Amino acid sequence: MIDFSQKEVWFVTGSQHLYGEETLNQVAEHSQIIAKSLSENSKIPVKVVYKPVLTSPETILNLCKDAYSSPNCIGLITWMHTFSPAKMWIAGLKMLQKPF
Repeated sequence: MIDFSQKEVWFVTGSQHLYGEETLNQVAEHSQIIAKSLSENSKIPVKVVYKPVLTSPETILNLCKDAYSSPNCIGLITWMHTFSPAKMWIAGLKMLQKPF
């Protein structure tokens, strides 16, 4: 049996700067609540870790690099706060080589 006790799935939220700081802070707060709720669910065998709201291709790519290099990260849950241009995600998602 696989030991999932040290494994993580990262909860990643996409948005855009155009919504403003106040809205992005609310999005971050809601994302933290969702990630915490998922992590506390006994039916999910891994820890769900909140990651900051991503609003640019660079931050998305950097997070995907971090996920790929982390021995404990076994996947990403992506939630789009609202319309988040797909082109912002292409470089980051293309570099992932683990089975996500």
